[in-house]
Amino acid sequence: MLNSKMVELNQRLDAALELGIDKCLRDADRLDGFPHVTRNGDWLVSEHGRWTAGFFVGMLWLAGLVRGSEEIFETADAWAARLYSRSFDRTTHDMGFLFEPSVVRGYNILGRTGHRATAIQAARSLATRFHSKGGYIPAWSPEEDPCYLGLAIVDTVMNLSILLWAGRQTSDDELTTVGRRCAETIRAQHVRPDGSTYHTVNHDNESGAVTERNTHQGAHSESCWTRGQAWALYGFAKVGRMTGSEDMLATAQQVADHFLERLGDRALPPWDFDRDFDDEPRDSAAGAIAASGLLELGRNSGESAYTDAGRRIVLGLIETCVDFARIETPGLLMHGTVDYPRNSGVDESIIYGDHYFMEALVKLRHPQHWDVLGCS
Repeated sequence: MLNSKMVELNQRLDAALELGIDKCLRDADRLDGFPHVTRNGDWLVSEHGRWTAGFFVGMLWLAGLVRGSEEIFETADAWAARLYSRSFDRTTHDMGFLFEPSVVRGYNILGRTGHRATAIQAARSLATRFHSKGGYIPAWSPEEDPCYLGLAIVDTVMNLSILLWAGRQTSDDELTTVGRRCAETIRAQHVRPDGSTYHTVNHDNESGAVTERNTHQGAHSESCWTRGQAWALYGFAKVGRMTGSEDMLATAQQVADHFLERLGDRALPPWDFDRDFDDEPRDSAAGAIAASGLLELGRNSGESAYTDAGRRIVLGLIETCVDFARIETPGLLMHGTVDYPRNSGVDESIIYGDHYFMEALVKLRHPQHWDVLGCS
């Protein structure tokens, strides 16, 4: 009986993964830009790629791994090359999001020197943003808004692995130091004693001292924005593995425990844990990020409870957010929320939700590919 139940669950996982592969391959054929979020039944796309282009490329690499297809790898390679010029961008903290799932994953799979060089350049561009006195990386450019001058966000922890990776690839201790110091700052400034996280921390640009803790996309300054909590969970798990830091791994566990306590027996999180009411939007993307992060944490810590929790969330997302009857519909995971306070991308499919959902499925069903998925 137990074996038949496991077979049934694995079939559900396989079906969701195959659906995701079919959808992203169809999008690669028909879209002229990088998909970001759905609106009115189709993807909003951008040739620039915003901060999310790497996730679509990452999905194509996952598709090629699962199908064992050189043709799909060629498609992923071509999309990755469209991002090369972005590696010189010094205006954003998002270089890990852009280049780890796209060119680092591609380099791990194909060994192309162009992908490696692009990822290293992206890391060097990111390192130029480091505030040495404050030990943080500002998230966004003050040219966009002057209030961003000293603003750091918890999401940045997910971008630090490309610094650590590039430091190893080039034996550049400065890149490694920036990655480590920024992780320590996020741990000290964004993680509350109960394991919840502040989304934003503002700093004095001269001294680097903290001036305010707040939020940008959460409900209020003291709330726990769900996707930020998921980024912290996954990011500290990765940093802990790459640095061998027990403190970072312990922080990942603390953040994960808080996420799971607030989530309870559900799979689909609210957009903010402090706005957890029936009439509030959900965020499947936060669930997918957390699920893949929990699988990472389970592997890195040896604690099977995190692996089991990640699998449970993935299966729950399949039941609540995947529509197998509408296979032509763009997007894989329904019920994502980009930015509820600004009414942006509410109850839509989001490319990073789809990416981390597919990544979690690959970890569960094709773990032999785990070591090529990102920075190590």
